Amino acid sequence: MLSKHFRVVFFIGILAAIALSVIPQEAKPDTGMSGNLNHIAAYAALALAAGIAFRRPWPLFMMVVGLLLLGAGLELVQAVLPSRSASGYDVLANMVGIALGSAVAISTNTFMNRRSQILGLG
Repeated sequence: MLSKHFRVVFFIGILAAIALSVIPQEAKPDTGMSGNLNHIAAYAALALAAGIAFRRPWPLFMMVVGLLLLGAGLELVQAVLPSRSASGYDVLANMVGIALGSAVAISTNTFMNRRSQILGLG
């Protein structure tokens, strides 16, 4: 049941990342963080949601690859938008966020699986 909710969160997050990447720079909300921290936080949240939503290794791996491609692709789109600019540092920040979010998701899934085994729930 929990994974269904996180799938919704994940896909809404994808839509939000796309929208925030293509709106004019001056229309972006101010989070009070640097641009790179915004990228790390956003992609960590996406990877965490994906990791909980798609618990098995293969779907999680595909989500990680998809997030990497999404981040790089959005930077390419920004390169052609008049009000945005592309940055390799943003792609690197996305990668850091994906690694952090995936690590937390894998740890959480491992903990939950062991907890279920100990309690005889699964």
